[in-house]
Amino acid sequence: MIRKVAAIAPGVKRVSLPVGMGLLIPVVASTQAVAALCPAQLATQLDAALDQSPLNTAYVGMVLQTQGANPRPLYNRNGDRLFTPASNIKLLTTAAAAHQLGGDYRLRTSVYGALNAEGGTALRVVGRGDPSFTTAQIENLGQQLAQAGVRQVSRLVLDDSYFPGFATNPTWEWEDAQWAYAAPVNSLILNRNSVTLQLAPTQVGSPLSLVWPQALPAGPLPVVNDSTTVATGTFAASVALWRPGDTPTVRITGQMAQGESPRRVNLAVLNPAQQFAAAFESVLRGQSISVGQTVVTPNSTPIADPELAAVESPSVAELMLLANRDSDNLYAEALFKTLGVTAGGEVTEASQAGGEAVKAALTELGVNATALRLRDGSGLSRHNLVSPDAFAATLQAMVSHPQGQVFYGSLAIAGQSGTLRNRLQGTALEGRVQGKSGALTGNVSLSGYLQPPSYEPLVFSIIINHSDQHASVLRRKIDELLLLIAQLSDDC
Repeated sequence: MIRKVAAIAPGVKRVSLPVGMGLLIPVVASTQAVAALCPAQLATQLDAALDQSPLNTAYVGMVLQTQGANPRPLYNRNGDRLFTPASNIKLLTTAAAAHQLGGDYRLRTSVYGALNAEGGTALRVVGRGDPSFTTAQIENLGQQLAQAGVRQVSRLVLDDSYFPGFATNPTWEWEDAQWAYAAPVNSLILNRNSVTLQLAPTQVGSPLSLVWPQALPAGPLPVVNDSTTVATGTFAASVALWRPGDTPTVRITGQMAQGESPRRVNLAVLNPAQQFAAAFESVLRGQSISVGQTVVTPNSTPIADPELAAVESPSVAELMLLANRDSDNLYAEALFKTLGVTAGGEVTEASQAGGEAVKAALTELGVNATALRLRDGSGLSRHNLVSPDAFAATLQAMVSHPQGQVFYGSLAIAGQSGTLRNRLQGTALEGRVQGKSGALTGNVSLSGYLQPPSYEPLVFSIIINHSDQHASVLRRKIDELLLLIAQLSDDC
């Protein structure tokens, strides 16, 4: 069933992102001639490529099929085996979102209250996990509240309960959880739940200079600065930032040489709801609205008061575009958790519910999801287990799905856009591969749609696990496999 959001209430502001969608893979002129390859020769050549170093010591799964209602298998190696898919899992998250939510669905942030004659009220801000929410949206809510006649807020409650359970997925590695790409995904997201820190050398022997280009509303993160500036031309130990244990304190070690250009790093904010609360209170005071007590709560309560202000996220179609094309983890996790909490039933942990909801959606699409293990929606978790067969079946199902255009339009295009913009440029497959890449240390994947110049449209999934090679090496190997497939011809 496809659910769509109701009509927008007066005063609600929508945020738009550019989106370009097309059902057909765009084709560009090739700068490289393609030799003909008979389908009967394909398996032998793919086997030979996969049996060579460095792929011969890795765990590789590959599925290749013709595209359509009755696909023909062209190649299958370990297609039914389970792999750690990295960001390829975003294909499952977004297919489920397109199927269950629909491309027009939006995530709504609401403020509820009951005004008295003097403009006084208690306010309850209910976040619903909008990953695009920024300070500009808080300012918009403040303006709406002022226009509604709010003058005094006796109690400001920030409701962070929509995504129950862990904001930072417990199956993510702690090293990842330090950084913005693994920021917490809670109900009250603000400015991507991340913050930028700039480091620069100072005088030789002195600690590095630390500057926060944009201050956090609740104050800067505490820092222990054990770094050092060294003389130009001197060996400099690598700069490292880390947070020991469950603490917001950032410890900085390592060195930079004097005269070296400043560096910027993006860190995860581990107390996002408190940052949201501080920002909201500041905006209200800027609207000359006095605020009494401010409380952040993880507990939901029935809402009886009317909605006084609201903003909505971009559409699911636009959120999917960022999740797939740019491999944005925050957007993928927000969709994943939204699927969990909107599926119905009692939810105690949003990520767990998200995994169950995605598997249910895939089953409705005709995918055998029984053996799949889905611990997050972005692919950061090494606990995820998915087969190449499941990816191929999902891609096939979306070809004829009512939301297929939304799904297709969210994928990166080889040599042109997103995470594939620098791959296969100037080859026979530039503009002819539309898909989703993925990478974790030792694991690289790519799944999607492929249009050989002289053969019918194809669906493919390639996953490499347990490799000792750098991701760049494995990506080149995958591209070589695709260029081999591109030689397929109907003429033999």
